[in-house]
Amino acid sequence: MKKTITILLALVMLLLSFAACGNTNSGNEDDATPTPSTDATPAPGEDVTEGGKYMNYDYPYEQYKLPYYGDFKSKNITIISNSNFKYDPTKEDAVYDVYGLTYETKVTTVEEYATSFISMYMANESPDICKFGMPIAMINKGYFAPLEEIIDFDLAIWTDIKSNIETLWFKDHIYTISNYPARWDNTVYYNKALFEEYGVQDPMELYEQGKWDWNAFRDVAMALTIDSDSDGIPEIYGASFDSGMFVYTTGMDYLTLNRDGTVTNNIQSDNIARAINFVTQLRNEDGCHYDGNDGGEAFGQGKVAMLSAGVWLRVKFPELLKTGNVGLVPWPKDPVADKYYVSDSMRSDNIPTNAPNPNASAAYICADRYNRIMTGIEQKEAWAEYKQLPIADQIEKYQYLAWMDEFIFTELYSDKFTPVNEVASMFSFANKWSGDLWFRPLIGEPWATIAAEIAPAIDAHIEDMMEE
Repeated sequence: MKKTITILLALVMLLLSFAACGNTNSGNEDDATPTPSTDATPAPGEDVTEGGKYMNYDYPYEQYKLPYYGDFKSKNITIISNSNFKYDPTKEDAVYDVYGLTYETKVTTVEEYATSFISMYMANESPDICKFGMPIAMINKGYFAPLEEIIDFDLAIWTDIKSNIETLWFKDHIYTISNYPARWDNTVYYNKALFEEYGVQDPMELYEQGKWDWNAFRDVAMALTIDSDSDGIPEIYGASFDSGMFVYTTGMDYLTLNRDGTVTNNIQSDNIARAINFVTQLRNEDGCHYDGNDGGEAFGQGKVAMLSAGVWLRVKFPELLKTGNVGLVPWPKDPVADKYYVSDSMRSDNIPTNAPNPNASAAYICADRYNRIMTGIEQKEAWAEYKQLPIADQIEKYQYLAWMDEFIFTELYSDKFTPVNEVASMFSFANKWSGDLWFRPLIGEPWATIAAEIAPAIDAHIEDMMEE
């Protein structure tokens, strides 16, 4: 049975948080590109070497050449998004420098985003690029083109994130791509001063020894849950954590997106059961989890020894950073898992099936990936300089410590980790079942009973949101 446009739009609204992930031309300070040279912008053209496969451009890193797409129907492309991706002529940008393209954004509100696109599509006036991510129902209705048919993901610009791209296959095609996967929330901060004061082994030492797993996390969390006056209320809690990290490190999300176009409900799997039961143990039996409203603030005040949080939360504890007492490690490994897994979000750009200038759309996506590679190279060159500054100066000028960014963007993106595609969020999963996942086990209901009860409802929800 066909769904109404209203239901379709509601689905898309839930996915907008992924739409702009990873774009290097958003104007954000972290994504700044270097000042261009005073040389004239080279005219794009076909490279006669290698059969005309690559653009003729003076690449500073020859292995990252960009593909040639031939003549464009227009030199200006349109992007529809709920945030601005406006071409900035003061910055180096491969979209313009290599392909000679400029771009402008049709900026809409979250409420208007989907309706604007659908209206444009129906009038055959689609934009060149959309930033919806992975809207399953819209893909099933044929709004978006398979990207692998126009973008060669075997080119060198995609090599470093090939494992992430492999998680995006759906209905035997790739319908969305980001210039960079989001892994920067797969981290655990810890208060080095507390670990030293109470004689507990430093998590970085455990990580470097290959011992940083769930069991080690539990051991140190319990050791640093301090109730010195024995009143039942700890002065220090061992951890404030995102329960989902234990799910993802099993190598599985609550739902799995399959290449054949199906979605698997994992709610009754052994992996999910093990993760939820472990969280219940940490919170109920061990009492080492901080249940306050603001774990970041409590961590900054020395009331929490470990904090599972994304890199952006460091703004909550600048004073602790200034003392040099903040450590950082990846999420702990599942001791039962075959690999070291991390969660991953790798979706952003789509090309409509009736895009007016599909070659230019593909060129934009490739050039945006090239921009991100160049930004990453510049980041690496800058870290050495930043690390020479006193800690207080690093915090004042850059709002972070250089070694932390270096660790995240080298270690967490190394082949040591295997990505798990974040699928459940695309189906508004937590909004519907968070109480069943985390509250009911905490009040003593067996997880197996809960899972058996909610599994049919989840199956029905998947079918409802997948239906064409």
